[in-house]
Parts: sequence; C-alpha cells; structure tokens
Amino acid sequence: MGDEEATRSCGTCHKDVAEANFALHETHCRRFLCLCPDCDEPVPKEQLDQHREEQHTEVRCSKCHLKMERRHLVDHESDRCEERLQSCHYCQLELPHRDLDQHHVVCGSRTELCRDCNRYVTLRDRPGHGDTCSATGCSATGGSAPPPPPPPPPPQTAGKLPPNNTKSTATCGCCMASFPAADVEQHELECLLASKLIYEEEEEDEDEDEDEFPEQRATTWLSRGFQGGSLWDRPRGGTGAGAGDPDRISTCPHCHLALPVVTLRWHEVKCRIVINLR
Repeated sequence: MGDEEATRSCGTCHKDVAEANFALHETHCRRFLCLCPDCDEPVPKEQLDQHREEQHTEVRCSKCHLKMERRHLVDHESDRCEERLQSCHYCQLELPHRDLDQHHVVCGSRTELCRDCNRYVTLRDRPGHGDTCSATGCSATGGSAPPPPPPPPPPQTAGKLPPNNTKSTATCGCCMASFPAADVEQHELECLLASKLIYEEEEEDEDEDEDEFPEQRATTWLSRGFQGGSLWDRPRGGTGAGAGDPDRISTCPHCHLALPVVTLRWHEVKCRIVINLR
C-alpha cells in the first residue's frame, strides 16, 4: 500500500491513468474523444466542429482591428489592446491605453494647494507628500505646526477717509458762503443755476437796451435784480459808513444765512431765484 500505483499516459487525452484502468480508459477515449488539430486539445468527436468555430474562428478586435482567434479575443480586449479605455490615476478621465502614459506626465504635473503646509504640491508627488508634510512644517517652526496665513485686510474704498465725528464745512465756489460738507454739492448746483439765470437776464437786458448808455443798462439791471427784498430796500442798523464796511456781516432774508455784506448782495439775488424755481 505504501508503494505508488503505476500510471501510463493516454495517447488521446494525454492524461496519466492508472495502469490497472488504462486499457478501459484508452478504449473509451478512442471511441468518444479526438484531438483538435488547431489546439491539440481532446474534444468530444460530435462537438469538434462547434469547438473549432467557437474557439478558432478568426475575428477582428472592434477597437484596434487586429486579427486573432476567437478564444484570445476576451483576454486581448481586457489586457493587451492598445485602444482599450483606462482611467487616469489623477483625474479619473478615461483615455485609450496608448495615450495614457503621455497624459499621466501632463496631468501629474498639475499642482494643488496643501491645506496643512500651505504649499503647492504636484499631483504626482501628492501620495508621498502626506508622509513628509507634517515633519516639514514642524521643522520649519521649531517643532510646532506652521502658523496659518494672516487674514486678508478688509476691503476699503479708494480715497475713503476714516469717519470723523466733527461736522466739516466747505465753501461754495460761486458765492463763497460756508455750508456743511454734505450740503455744499447741492448748494453749488443751485448756485450755478442761479448764476446762469442772472447771466441770461443780463444778456436779455443788453439786447433790449442796446441803444441805452452803459450807466443806464447797469442801473436797470441792478434795480431789477434787487427789486423786492434786496439789501438796498431793507432797513439796517448802523450808520451809512458802517453799511459800506466790507467786513460787516448780515443775514439773508430768504435762507437766514449770515454773510459779509458784499457777498450777501449777490447771494440774495441767487437765493431769491432758487426759491422761485422750487
């Protein structure tokens, strides 16, 4: 029982068969099996034609159009075909196998920001960077994690000054009167409009009184401009000499603004015109 049983190789199926059963096995193989002339494999005699058609018929790969036996097509399409689709390791984009190596070189050169050390690392080096990122950051800061970048300064409007609690004033470029800075722009618009109206009235007077002397035209314009509520028609305190003082301050009857007398004469005319336009 300890000795191994002697075997013989069957000439039909090329299997090792026990010597005691060899005669029966060989008779059975010769009766029902035959060797395929293409692959030298034992095949049932009645299935030989089907075997040759399914395994040895010549076909073409649908991707690379290479000719081969049908039995090799599955392995070729999955492992050997140069046109088979494979995914990129970095972007997961599917590309033909023949273009994948070149794509890996380009795609792996792209960089991404590492949130731990705030450095840009190529995708190719990203797997290994995770092992050295913390150590690099600690050595650079003396054993502690790298400090986060400072927050960006808040956006500021160009030319914007810090808030000032004191109310600033500005001077009108037309009448030289002082107003709050927030109101001076609106006043200048009204003041310019009033000046334009006065200029137009003056032009009309010059056209109507073209034959009069200059002194008469000036008298007519002044009497029309200061009529009804002008400085000349309103009684004021003080002597006549004080009325001609350029430093004397008086109040506009329309807007109650205190101005020098010389400036007030022109301001009253403009202020009255602005009031009439409202």
